[in-house]
This record gives sequence, C-alpha cells and structure tokens, in this order.
Amino acid sequence: MGTTPDYDISVHRVTLLLSAVASGLVVAHILSVTAWYQDWLPLDEWLYYSFFDLDEEESLGTWFSALILVIAGQLCWFQARRVAGVPGSHRPAWLLLALGFHLLSLDEIAGFHETVNTLVEGTHWTTFGALIGLGAGIAFLPFLWHLPARTRILFIVAGVIYLGGAVGVEFGTLSYEEADALDTLPYNLWNALEEGMEMAGIILFIYALLRHMAGPGQELALQVRLLN
Repeated sequence: MGTTPDYDISVHRVTLLLSAVASGLVVAHILSVTAWYQDWLPLDEWLYYSFFDLDEEESLGTWFSALILVIAGQLCWFQARRVAGVPGSHRPAWLLLALGFHLLSLDEIAGFHETVNTLVEGTHWTTFGALIGLGAGIAFLPFLWHLPARTRILFIVAGVIYLGGAVGVEFGTLSYEEADALDTLPYNLWNALEEGMEMAGIILFIYALLRHMAGPGQELALQVRLLN
C-alpha cells in the first residue's frame, strides 16, 4: 500500500473561505427575512425556507454549520492520530473533542436538543446546554493548560463565542417564544446573531487547530498526507 502525494493546506485561505461563506449566509438571511416580513419581494415560501432561513433545518446555513462541525471533528480525530504514542499528548481529549463535534453536527441537522423542551416540562434546553458547556470546560482544563498559550486562548474564545450564540442568545430570545412571536422579523434577526456566532466560534476553532497542527514556524500552511 502506497501513499498519495502530500497536500499543503493554507490555514489563512481556509479560514477566509469559511468566513466568507458564513458571512454571506448571515447577510442572505438578514436580507431575505427583512424582505419576507416587509413584503418587499414576492419571495416564494419554499425558496425562502429552503435556502436562506438559518433557523430552519432545510437550509443552506444549517448544512454549512453541520459541515464545519464535521470538519472540526475530523481535524480533532486527525490530530489524535498524529499524537498517538506521544507521552503527555492528551490523545483521549482530542478523541472526545472529535466525538463531541460529530454529535453537534448530527444535532444541527436532527435538532435533538429541542426535544428536551418536550421531555422536560418547565425547563428549557438552554439550562442543560449551559450546564454541559460549563462541565465540559472544567473537565477540559488540564487539556487546555497543556496546550500552547496562543492555541489555548483561541480555543477558549472560540468556545465562548459558540456557547454565547447557541445558549446565550437562545436564552435571551425566550421572551419571543413565550409571547408566541417566533414568526416575526425581530426574532429572525436575532437568529442571524445566534447562528452567526455559532459559525464564527467553529471557524475560529478550526483556524486555531490548523495553526496548532502546523506547528511553530509553519503557521501559514499545514502539510497533510492522506493514506490509501
């Protein structure tokens, strides 16, 4: 069995590409929901919900969010393989991160977290999300401390941004749900912030991980060898 040629991945180009797509999706959401609720354009309902609404499972935004979560998970798995057998490399933590990102990707499409609202009466899923996020942060402290300072800081900032959108903004918009005002322009504009922060957090994590994998002095490109 041979190997394929090495591939150089430009960390900055990957980050810029992902950021550009995410920004475009957020702008498209804002423009489309504004046009929809203000009756500016004769938008077809199926076209709107299927392509532009970031709060819908059947949309480009949801697909992209699930995709970058898978990318983050695959990179963590790849990193776990790279450090296999290296003492003090915290390989189990990388594997747990890989599993976590893949589960988040699945949840992004299937919306399992929203089922909590049905199963547990009187408690919104954001309460459990905040507790899980806090518990995971504490559990990963030894792993984070082991990382280089720059990587550690970027991972923490990425996590805060992601949870701030997924849990914080969601919790802040509960009043719309209680007032049965989800089908309104203000609520859908808040969705742009929520989903935008989630995507930004994931992309920042991917950027930080790619730079970490590239190593000192190799910050602009990561060489990857794919096995046959």
